[in-house]
Amino acid sequence: MADHTSGAPPRDESPWRYGPFRLSLAATALALCGFSLLLPVVPLWAVRQGAGTFAAGAATGVFMASTVLTQLGTGAFVRRYGYRTGILAGIAFLGVPTPLLIEWSSPEGILTISLLRGIGFGLLTVCGSALIAELLPQAAVPRGSGIYGLATGVPQLVGLPAGPWLAEHWGFAAVFVLAAALPALALLPAAFLPPARSTAEPERGGGFLPTVRQTWRPWLPMLAASTGLGALATFTPILLLAPESSIALLLLPLATTLSRWAAGRLGTRWTGRLLAPGRALSGLGLAGYAVFSEGGPAWLTVTAMIVFGIGFGAVQNDSLVSMFQRTSAGRASISWNVAFDAGQGLGAVAVGAVVSGTSYAVAFGLLAVWSLALLPVRVASRRTG
Repeated sequence: MADHTSGAPPRDESPWRYGPFRLSLAATALALCGFSLLLPVVPLWAVRQGAGTFAAGAATGVFMASTVLTQLGTGAFVRRYGYRTGILAGIAFLGVPTPLLIEWSSPEGILTISLLRGIGFGLLTVCGSALIAELLPQAAVPRGSGIYGLATGVPQLVGLPAGPWLAEHWGFAAVFVLAAALPALALLPAAFLPPARSTAEPERGGGFLPTVRQTWRPWLPMLAASTGLGALATFTPILLLAPESSIALLLLPLATTLSRWAAGRLGTRWTGRLLAPGRALSGLGLAGYAVFSEGGPAWLTVTAMIVFGIGFGAVQNDSLVSMFQRTSAGRASISWNVAFDAGQGLGAVAVGAVVSGTSYAVAFGLLAVWSLALLPVRVASRRTG
C-alpha cells in the first residue's frame, strides 16, 4: 500500500490529491463505457441472430470465464510489466475485437470475440482496483474505493440502459463501433500512468490458496451478489419491454453506484459491518424480481432491481476494503475481481440453463436463496501489518 507521508497519514486525507489515482480513474471509466454498452447488447444480439437464450447467457459466461482466467494470471503479469502496461493491454483487448461482431455474428463468432474481450476486462479490472491501495495511503483507501465505485458505476449507469436503446434506434453496428471508440480514448490517460510494478506483493511466496484462506469471508458474499448482477443485466432486456428495460437498467447501476460511494464515505470504522445488510437487501431484491418479472407490474420489478442495487453497492465496497485489510493490494484485487466476474458469468449461464427447462421465476428464486443463505457468514474488520 502506498505511503506518502513520513508518519501516519491524516484521517481526512482526500484521494483526489493524488494525480496518478485520478489518471487511473479516467482510464478505467472511459474503458468501461464500452464494456457497459455491450453487457446487455451482446446477449440481445445473440438472440436476434437466432442463437436462443442459452447462447445469450453463454456469451456473458464465456466473457466472464475468460476474465477470471486472466485475472488469476494478472499478478505475475504486473510484477513483470507493471500496472501501466497491464491497463493499456486490457484496453486494447477490450476494444479492438468489438467491431468484429458486425460481421462475425454466428454463435461461435460471438463467443470467440467475448473470450478475447474478457482478457482485456480481466487485466483492466485487476489493475484498476489494485491501484486504489497501491497509489493511496491507507487512511484514504475506503474513500478511494468509493470514488473508484463511481468511476466504474457511472459508465454502467449510462451504458446499461443506453446500449439496448441505441441498438434499437441506431442499429447494432453503431453500438459496436461506439463500444470500440470509447476504450480507445482511455489509452491517453492510461499512457501517463507511472510504470510501476506492484509494491505490496512479494515476488515469490504465497499463492491463490493462501489468499483464499485470508479472504473467503468477504469473497463469498461478493460472489453471491455478483451472480445476481450478471443474471439481471443479461436477461432484463429480454424479459421487459424497451421502456421499462431501459429504466430498470438505468436505476440498477445508479442505486449500486450511490450505495458503494456511501459505503466508502463511512470509512474504515464501518468496514465489515455493511456486508450483512447488503447481502440481505440484494437477496430480497432478487426474490422480488423472481416474483414480479413474469406477469407482475413493471414498477415492482424495477423496484426490486433498485433494492438489489442498494445491497450490491454496499457489498462491493465493504468486501474490497475488507480484503485489502487481509492481504496485499494485488492479491486482494485478484480475489475480489474473481468473485465479481465469476459471479456475473455464473449468474448468466445458470439462469439461461434453468430457464430453458423451467421459468425465470424459478431461476431468480434460486439466486435469491443462494444469496440469503450466506447471511450467517460473518465478516469482522481486521488489519494486517
